[in-house]
Amino acid sequence: MAFFVNEISHKIWIVVKATILGPTSPDSYRDEVNPARTSKAKRRRIPTTKKASQFVELFYFYNMNNNFTNEFFGIGIQNGKTPENLGVLWRSAQNLGASFIFTIGNRYAKQASDTHNAVKSMPYFHYNTFEEFFNNLPKGARIVGVELDDNAEDLETFHHPRRCVYLLGAEDHGLSRQAIEKSHFLVKFKSQLSLNVAVAGSIVMYDRGINKPRS
Repeated sequence: MAFFVNEISHKIWIVVKATILGPTSPDSYRDEVNPARTSKAKRRRIPTTKKASQFVELFYFYNMNNNFTNEFFGIGIQNGKTPENLGVLWRSAQNLGASFIFTIGNRYAKQASDTHNAVKSMPYFHYNTFEEFFNNLPKGARIVGVELDDNAEDLETFHHPRRCVYLLGAEDHGLSRQAIEKSHFLVKFKSQLSLNVAVAGSIVMYDRGINKPRS
């Protein structure tokens, strides 16, 4: 099965490369599909450019991923009160590898603080209630609530799930009691007072990127 998928990806790459470089001869096409049929010297004569090479590397990166082992995470906020903080959080999510972003309760409106327009660069979901959010979790994903709670684990020693959603609370009241009870994990910072929601979310995502064991 893996060979079949790789063969398809390789042939798609040839079409993409031809689109960038312009038409090549039928012999060149056959040589690319079956590199064993031609010599290294002949293969080197096939035209290439730096732009095409970079595009092909990017193409292979996205098409050779193994969907059975890959990780993903989303991040969002429940009843956010400060729109500007959301814009900063979305920008951090885009830069730190989030797969999607979401809001529960208060809806997000475009903010100048979202300088990269991240809300249009990755899937954004809105849920009117926590129940709606909970019932539409990606299959197999765990909720990681970010909350100053006696039962929360310290972020420094927390093992992030391979597939999860990070849920932050409002700047003043934090997560609702229902959200805390439904979270599969709770994490907290070693901080005397609550942090700005955008800062808190950014720290969590950065910590996920550190080479630590997964749960």
